[in-house]
Amino acid sequence: MPKPLFPGRRWPVALLLMVAAALALIWTFLLRENRLFAEERQQRFEAERWVVADLVAENLLRQLQRLDDVLLLLRSEYVAERKSVDTTIALLRQGSLQELGARVTVIDRDGYVATSDAPRRPGERVYLGDRDNYIHFSSGGRDSLYISGPVQGRMTGAPGVQLSRPIFDARGQFAGVVAFFMEPRQLTAFVQHQDLGPDGVLTLYSAAGKVLGRSREMEKHLGKQLSDELFGPFKKSSHGLVTRVSALDGITRTVAYRWLDRYPMLVMVAVSPRGLEEELLAQRNANLRKGMLLSLLVLLCGGAVAFYQLRRDRLETMLARERGHFIEAQRVANLGSWERDIPGNQVWWSDETYRILGYLPESQKPSLQAFLARVNPRDRKRIEVNFAQVREQGGSLDIACRLLLPGNVERYVHLGGRAERDGSGRPSRLTGTLQDVTDYMNMQQALADAEERWKFALDGADAGVWDWFVADNRAYFSPRWKAILGYRDEELPSRHEEWLERLHPDDRERAMAAVTDHFAGRTPVYEMEFRLRHKDGNYRWVLSRGKVCARDPEGRPLRMLGIISDISARKQAELDLARSEAMQRSLVSAMAEGVVVQDQAGKIISANASARRILRIGENLVGLDSTDPEWQAVREDGSPFPGCDHPAMVTLRTGVSCDNIIMGLHRPDAGLIWLSVNSRPLNFADERQPFAVVTSFADITEIKAAELSSRIYRDVLERAGRAILITDGDGTINNVNSAFVSLLGYSREECLGRRTGFFRSNRHSPEFFSRMWQALKTRGEWRGEIWNRRKTGEAILVELDVRSVTDAQGGVRQFVAVYQDVTELRRSQEEMWRLAHHDPLTGLPNRSLFLERLDQALAHARRQGERLGLLYMDLDGFKSVNDTYGHQAGDTVLQEVGRRLQNAVRTSDTVARLAGDEFAVLLAHLSVEDDLERVMGEIENAVARPVMWQGQELRVGVSIGSAVFPDQADVAESLIGAADQAMYLAKQQHRQAAGPGGAPSPSLQSLHST
Repeated sequence: MPKPLFPGRRWPVALLLMVAAALALIWTFLLRENRLFAEERQQRFEAERWVVADLVAENLLRQLQRLDDVLLLLRSEYVAERKSVDTTIALLRQGSLQELGARVTVIDRDGYVATSDAPRRPGERVYLGDRDNYIHFSSGGRDSLYISGPVQGRMTGAPGVQLSRPIFDARGQFAGVVAFFMEPRQLTAFVQHQDLGPDGVLTLYSAAGKVLGRSREMEKHLGKQLSDELFGPFKKSSHGLVTRVSALDGITRTVAYRWLDRYPMLVMVAVSPRGLEEELLAQRNANLRKGMLLSLLVLLCGGAVAFYQLRRDRLETMLARERGHFIEAQRVANLGSWERDIPGNQVWWSDETYRILGYLPESQKPSLQAFLARVNPRDRKRIEVNFAQVREQGGSLDIACRLLLPGNVERYVHLGGRAERDGSGRPSRLTGTLQDVTDYMNMQQALADAEERWKFALDGADAGVWDWFVADNRAYFSPRWKAILGYRDEELPSRHEEWLERLHPDDRERAMAAVTDHFAGRTPVYEMEFRLRHKDGNYRWVLSRGKVCARDPEGRPLRMLGIISDISARKQAELDLARSEAMQRSLVSAMAEGVVVQDQAGKIISANASARRILRIGENLVGLDSTDPEWQAVREDGSPFPGCDHPAMVTLRTGVSCDNIIMGLHRPDAGLIWLSVNSRPLNFADERQPFAVVTSFADITEIKAAELSSRIYRDVLERAGRAILITDGDGTINNVNSAFVSLLGYSREECLGRRTGFFRSNRHSPEFFSRMWQALKTRGEWRGEIWNRRKTGEAILVELDVRSVTDAQGGVRQFVAVYQDVTELRRSQEEMWRLAHHDPLTGLPNRSLFLERLDQALAHARRQGERLGLLYMDLDGFKSVNDTYGHQAGDTVLQEVGRRLQNAVRTSDTVARLAGDEFAVLLAHLSVEDDLERVMGEIENAVARPVMWQGQELRVGVSIGSAVFPDQADVAESLIGAADQAMYLAKQQHRQAAGPGGAPSPSLQSLHST
């Protein structure tokens, strides 16, 4: 340990005294230097002002003396010979007056101008008897040079100062005034070349305190009168030096003043002391900085000494403690240290380094070879090259690699280090660290996977994200959120006000009430359907879901996060459904047949007015039961008709429709009435047991009473709500009803006598009609859907119910066919199916249909023992196209890629768009693996070709992953996961190959090759 600078325990006092003495010495010297410098500069400044004031006074005194001499000369000339004055003035004008620029005027004893060299009109008499100089001398003023205040010249029209002498006649009586009229600037012209500084000024005052001339702003201040309070101090002495604020312009100046000898005029030379003050301030600041710097230096030195003294006492204990902390920190952080002596090839490892490498200190000597033996063979060459480079050239190590420990355990480590050089500059020693970063790498991968799944879920749900920072009313809207409203990301700012402005006025109160309820905790989540204004001006229905994700300690919401989905199509479907339901209700109400709906227990839950009319019941039918004995039903033969055999109850029990069941009812007020009853089950799509039944019935009492007379027969036929065709046993038409005529457009006359085949659509094969006739022969009936053609040529789909009418011997006499047009129903069903299973942009199957076909193909492949190929694709560079050229260009690329994919595979294969720029291809009946590789190559070439859009060549690449059934997986989920993993690896290889900023290029990857 080094020796202390201050032995003993009283070193703090000695050090403090030394520092205080040094500081006192520094500041004493600097303050003395400031005082001496200020005194010297002040004396110089005052001396310079005196010199300038004396110079000005002497120049002005000489000028006034010359003018006074000229006045005395003119006065004597005027007294001696008045006519010669003009000549004298002319001579003087060419001499001394020319230089002085003064005008001469002689005023007679009456106050009129006797002669003057100032311009005036011929014959004009100018009166100057009211001037101060005339009044002064005519009132007995003494004979001396009189200097008046500034006046406006009556002949020149310009301001000026009058210098005057009285004129006396031979008797000594006042005979007039001789005067010079001078412009004020002539009094100060000789100082214009003097540098008085930016605020310096020369001012001439009369004995009465009026401004006679000024070197700056003369027009503004000429003739101003100083008060006695301000001017009085200058009358107390013939000269002096004062610093004061100017009464004329308010500027503080140092004033050197002097009264002229023999003449009533005060000269002031005033200069602002700002320059002197700034110089003194700069000197003080410079010395202050010196003092602070020196003081800081002294304090730093004292502090350094104190720090050295204090640190010395604790150093040994700290070193021991720090070593223990260092070892513990290495253990906690999984961070080991190592050293290597390059000349001696000696290596040292810390305990933590041994543990990370899986060695025991007693069984393994540390060496580079022992470390490399633990490195994964795929990373070993890279590590050797880096160590060799640092060993030869110096520098540092910063490498991540994988270790392969006993038991085939793989760990990630980070290796860092640096080289120390010897006296010759060559690396002599390496020191560094080894840290186990396996947990960090696993966490990074898990975060990346979670983010990918989150993005995939949002893209698949076609939802836009919003984030509202409630406290400061900031908001974020994702690009998809803005796209739902028709905007690009840069077109719509992320502001909470944008949402409020686009909210439909009718929905605003509901939406804000829902937000308030959620903020107050009355709802677990915020969920609301409302309308937002689209870019095109229309409103779109959206479903918004969100939740407060942060609150302050008082429970006030700070942040709310959520998504929106476009539900315009669903809302339109609901509206269409409501309209359809209303129309159906209207149709049912308007039908002549009675219609009732009964629930699963047989209770009537709905009935139209015709039902009450036919059944002769005035009250509501709702709540009645078909099995009630009160109905007193009978069969055609007069036997009882049990309630359990009612068509509605049979259909509820069996799920089978009942048609044209004849039933008689005894009604108290109408006797026996006859009904023709039909029943149809109402089923959910995935259930066979009906949840309700629709029963229709017609009153056929008159038909029965007339024993099927032709009149009643035709009446029933015409009143039927459906199209009916009746043929003989050979299929020749012998009757049709009006509904049939309306259905196909052929008149009754065009139908009678012809066979039924004339309105066929040719959409069914001969085998179809053979099966129909076979069913009629064997069972006497056929029911199904068939395509017919109207007279206009339009094909329509009808539901056909054909039944044979036999005679007593069982022979077929007639066929009765009942038609119902279901074309629009089928089209609606097909359109709904197509929208639910196809991508609206490309027309390709969507994820739902693709998964359905995949399940079907897998089932078929298992049965037939065939192989099945699955390709997963993701476009490379598509986001750049979308961001650069817009969504319209991106849509064009997606549509063209979809067409090219379909052209690259067989018609029996399935091409689907799963989400965004992700596609999949299902290859059935795969024979050999070469077929899969060939298709992948064709797809690669097809996608690589440029897509033309508005004169631009748009290029994208593709990353393809593949999997084969049953080689890689035997169920749909595993097969999709395998292909998706292969595609992800392919994209990673593509990014690594392309490097930063690399252009997109296709990348292929099969699962078996990874």
